[in-house]
Order: sequence, then C-alpha cells, then structure tokens
Amino acid sequence: MNRFAQTTLWYTLVGLCGPLVALALTPLYTHAIGVAGYGTVDVLLSLWQGAYTVTLWGMATVLAGIYTATTDEVRRRSVVVSACTAVVLVALLVGAVLYALTPWIAHVINRPDAVNAVPYLIASLPFAVVYTTVLTVFRLRNDIRRVVIAMIALVVITAVTRVMLVVVWRGGVVGMIQAAALTNLIMAVLSVAVGWSFFGSRVDGTLMRTIYRTGVPLLPVSVTSWVLLYADRWLLAPRVSQHALGQYALAVLVASLLAFAIEPLKNAWQPLALQPRFRDDDAFLALSYRLYLTTALLLMGLLVLATPLLLSIIGGTDALPAAQYVLPLMSMPVLGGVQMVLGIRAVRDRRTQAFGLSSVTAALVNLGLNMLFIPRYGVLAAAWSTALAALVATLVLALREPGSTKAIVPHKGVGRVLLWVGLLSCWSVLGPSWWVGCGLLGITVWSVWHGWSALREFQHHTSGIEPEFDDSRVASEIVMHHNASGREYTEQ
Repeated sequence: MNRFAQTTLWYTLVGLCGPLVALALTPLYTHAIGVAGYGTVDVLLSLWQGAYTVTLWGMATVLAGIYTATTDEVRRRSVVVSACTAVVLVALLVGAVLYALTPWIAHVINRPDAVNAVPYLIASLPFAVVYTTVLTVFRLRNDIRRVVIAMIALVVITAVTRVMLVVVWRGGVVGMIQAAALTNLIMAVLSVAVGWSFFGSRVDGTLMRTIYRTGVPLLPVSVTSWVLLYADRWLLAPRVSQHALGQYALAVLVASLLAFAIEPLKNAWQPLALQPRFRDDDAFLALSYRLYLTTALLLMGLLVLATPLLLSIIGGTDALPAAQYVLPLMSMPVLGGVQMVLGIRAVRDRRTQAFGLSSVTAALVNLGLNMLFIPRYGVLAAAWSTALAALVATLVLALREPGSTKAIVPHKGVGRVLLWVGLLSCWSVLGPSWWVGCGLLGITVWSVWHGWSALREFQHHTSGIEPEFDDSRVASEIVMHHNASGREYTEQ
C-alpha cells in the first residue's frame, strides 16, 4: 500500500506539471494568436488527435495483456520493438490518407490556412505513437524514474517550442502546430534513448499479427473515443464564430485539469488491480470505486469554484462565458475512471470487445445530440452532449460487465452524487449564493469522511503486498506470471 501511495504521489506531482504549465502559458498564446486563433488551433489538434487515436487503436490496453503475460525479458524486448513497428506502419498509412484529404479538411472546417499546418501534423504522427508506446511500457513496469523523466521532458519541451515558435518568432496558428510536431519528434527520440534497454533487435511477425488481432476489437473504441472528445469541434466550426469556438477550447482546457488530476491515480491503480490476488476480489473493486469516486467529485468541486478565476487569467474577460461549459465537460474524465474500474477484469482477460458496444453507442448518442441541438444552442449543446454520451458509455459497459457492476454499485451513494452535481450546476450556472455554498460545505464534509473511511479500508485490504524490483531497481508491485492476462499530458 505504501508503494501504491508513493506511485500515486509521483504520478500526481509530475502529471499536474503539464496542465499547470500549459495553463500558465496559455495567456501568452491567446495574446499572440487571439481567442479565435486558439479555437482554430484546437480544431486542427483535434484532427491530429483523431489520427493519433486511430493509429494507437488501444495499444496501451493491448500491451497490458501481452507485455505482462511473461517475465522473460528477451520476449518483452521483442514485444516492445514489435509494438513500435506496428504503430509506425499504421501511422504512415493514416498519414497518407490524411495528406490526400487536406484540401477537403480545410474546406469543411472553413479554415483555409489549415492547408499549411496539416503536413506538420502528419509528419509528427509516427513519432508521437512511438513515444506513447514506450511510455506505456514504463508504466506497465512501474518504472517511476523513467516515467518521471519522460513526463517532465514533455512539459519542458512543449513549453520551450511553443514559446519560441509562437511568442518569440510570431509563428501564429501554424507556429503552434509546428511546435507540436517538433515536440513529438524530440520526445520520441528521448523516450527511445531512455528506454533503449527495453528494446529488442528482432521484430516478431507473429507477435505483430497478435498485436493487430488483439487491437482490432478496440478500433471502434479508438474511433468513438475521438468522436466523443473532438467531433463536436467539427460540427461547431461551420456554425459558430471563431471566437465562440475559442471559448469552447478554453473551457476544454480548464476541464482537462480534472483529467490530469485523476490520471495519476488511475495509472497507479491499474498495475495493482491486475495482480492475480485481486482477480475475483469484489471487495477490492468496491473499495476502489468508493475511493476513486469520492476523490474525483471533490476535485470536480474545487475546479468548478476556481473556473471563473482560471478563465479570466488565461483568456481575459472574453473567456468568462466559457465557465458554463466546464462542468458538463468534466463528466468525461470522471466517468472515464468509473469505466476503468468496471472494465478492469475485461482488460485482464483480453476481452477487449467488451468496450466496443459502449463506445459505439456513446458516439452515436453524442453525434445525434450534437447534430440536433448545435444549430440552435451552439456550444452549450456540444458540452452537454459530451456529458450525456459519457453517461451512456458507462451505463452500457455496466450492463456488459454485470459481475463488476454488482460488486461496485453503492445504491446508497447515488443520492449523494446527484446532490453534489446538482449543487455544482447551480453554482456554475446561477452564480455563487449562500444556500448553495452551505449545501456544498455540508456535502464536502460528508464526502471527506466517506473517502477517509474508504481509504482506511482500502489500505487494510491491500496490506501485505511484497513488491518485486524491475531492472531500474525501483520497487514494482506487479506480480508477473506466464499465464497472467491482462490507458499524459496529451495536448501536444
């Protein structure tokens, strides 16, 4: 348990550096390219993120099963080099398609200047997926030292390239994209250099076929994940002003702080949950869910209260209307963590198809709601469509994993969650008031007590773990067996 706490602390401290630095530097970017220019950059990066997501097609989930299924280091090195080769080949194919579609893309989003920026996005794609794949290996090994080096380097390089190309050299929108491409190239080289000892010299064709075959059921998950996160930009771009699109992008930036606060907990929890001793442990799942949800809701409350100040800092008074979009957008990372707990047994057993139906259903709901309501309600419709789609994904996965659902769902806690979200909605939409403040204070005390109780039970339940050591001499809690089965600062 101490190891789990240390891992979570390290991931939290380093994981928050990226979004905090990005938040601190965003006023410089918005001053250099304006809120409207920031919106254009957001649309272009959403295009890149779609290509990146399809190229990876669930590689982190695939590796969680394949890499941890053996303790043979020679076999593991072959897995790493084969996985990197597999994603690079897909990246080249996706990049070629994207390049052919560049004129059409610029026409669809009504941004003619996008033609000059898209080639830089395409060129960076192979480097980005290699970096992500290697970082996944570091995390699966619980190699905190290498994870910390990679994440700190990403923060520093991202900040330096953007300041130089956008603020100093006045590169504008294209400069922002060039900085992202340069960051990906440098990070790929650095991650390979730091993790060179994990690479083998032989690409295993059979293993690559296994990687593709295991990843194919996750392809709908990858595509629908992009739809859930980014398709609304493409529906908004032709229908709202660039200024409104920029406000939405800033709201997404603020909401993403919650995702980065939650992600370290998820990264530290997954290796622990994949251990054989917790294979059929319903109590472990229930305690994990209680502890996670309490922490996520408390962080959500803090961010809602801080949103007006954050928006005024990063975008001035022009950004303040974006405050009403932040709360619904935060539902995506919160419910994503719930889905992780619900689906951990499916990840362990390589039942990757378990995520397909929930993702496809949620994407269809998101697209349908956006197409129906964006023409009338604009950005507000996009924000709430995201929230409803994330809820649908969680409910469908819960139905697909009845065993895990039965273990974790605390019927007595549903009212507390609904009350908490309702009070936060009143605060963000209607503004501060004494009665909402008193309600939030009361439920906060209740939640802290509830979370502390869950933490003590969780600590007791996971006590006695004897960590192994990997070749970095950092303790690792992953207990590997040959028959064991088994998801950064991403705004680049």
